[in-house]
Amino acid sequence: MGTMERINLNIPSEARKRIARLAKKSNLREGEYLRELVLRALKEVERKEFIARVAVSRTPERRARDLEIADAIERLRGSPR
Repeated sequence: MGTMERINLNIPSEARKRIARLAKKSNLREGEYLRELVLRALKEVERKEFIARVAVSRTPERRARDLEIADAIERLRGSPR
């Protein structure tokens, strides 16, 4: 995973309770659970940005085909869209 860096984050108490519940359910400590959640969210945002960049640079036909290909790749990876 590379070098780790620490950040401080303030969240609402209700969110903290939800995180604690989900982390326990996943058998992870809260920090580990949050790290996985943030990394997953970053990948999703980057994927959406990439798809948006591709979409604006293509004809409607090509755009539809590219989105089909991206969807197929996600299904192969086991990631639902």
